Amino acid sequence: MLMHKRYWAVLAAAVAALLAVWGGISLQAYRNNAKLQGKLVFAKTFDLGHKLNRIVITTAEGITELKQENSYWRVENKGNYYADFSLMHQFLSSVNKSAYMIKLPYDENLAKDKYLLNPEEKKEDSGLLIRTYVDDTLLDEVIIGLPDDNGRYFFARDMQANEIWLINGAFNLPIMAEYWLLHPVLAISSRVIEELSVGEETVQREIEGGQFFDERKRVVSAAPLLDVLGNITIVDALSAEQFERAGLKNLPSRVIKAVTFYGLEFICTVYAGANSKVWLNIKLSTTPLPMAAVNDYIRDNRLLYDGWYFEISPEQRHILRDFRLI
Repeated sequence: MLMHKRYWAVLAAAVAALLAVWGGISLQAYRNNAKLQGKLVFAKTFDLGHKLNRIVITTAEGITELKQENSYWRVENKGNYYADFSLMHQFLSSVNKSAYMIKLPYDENLAKDKYLLNPEEKKEDSGLLIRTYVDDTLLDEVIIGLPDDNGRYFFARDMQANEIWLINGAFNLPIMAEYWLLHPVLAISSRVIEELSVGEETVQREIEGGQFFDERKRVVSAAPLLDVLGNITIVDALSAEQFERAGLKNLPSRVIKAVTFYGLEFICTVYAGANSKVWLNIKLSTTPLPMAAVNDYIRDNRLLYDGWYFEISPEQRHILRDFRLI
């Protein structure tokens, strides 16, 4: 009987010790989670925001390398051309403000369903792996997945721990580098174009939004070309040096020119190769007597075009390559 009582006493003590250990671990985990909740997702990036100069975004579809130069963000692996200004503003605002809101128990199925698998492992259902740097020094790395059902938060996974969180911020981001480029690269309002030339053919009109006439006073429809000039999108960009080094300067070319009623000229040289790719160089110029605002526009926008060659998106290239004013 005495041995029986001692057995139960020892067992009770062991259980109590086990519960104490488990409670301590649970309490510590709770405290750690409580410390993280409400904290910034990209905390190190926020602390060193004045030095942040490189961001690499990896998805199953490819890699986007963003680099800051002279206060501008560029897509380094797309000819080092400028990243879309509004997109970068939205993205950096989210990086600076995003916080851990709700912690969820880690579950492999949940990670797969919410696209939180590591894209570097080439798995399906992987998310956007965002890494931030100061030069080559890694600051933060986080996988962003799908938004929640209400669209208020995004599922996220810290690369350093198997934890799934709901975080705030706007992370509905492009998954391919080409979609980070300036969009559109050119947008000319069709109403303000006074004169339009394609090669040796030229048409004009007398009022904004009116009909175009050729030299014989015949009405000419230029709607397809005007639509493209109003929203030119690109999939790649090369500097003048890169373009010439690639031998693309020798491609067959033609010039499309649009002149506005305000005296601003857009001179577009179209290069078309046998591989169906179409490249475009854009120069800004003026008529002899432009409005005062035209020179300001050229001064502010010249850096976007001077010395740059753009690969046109597949949906638009046939118009720039083949359109005729007839």
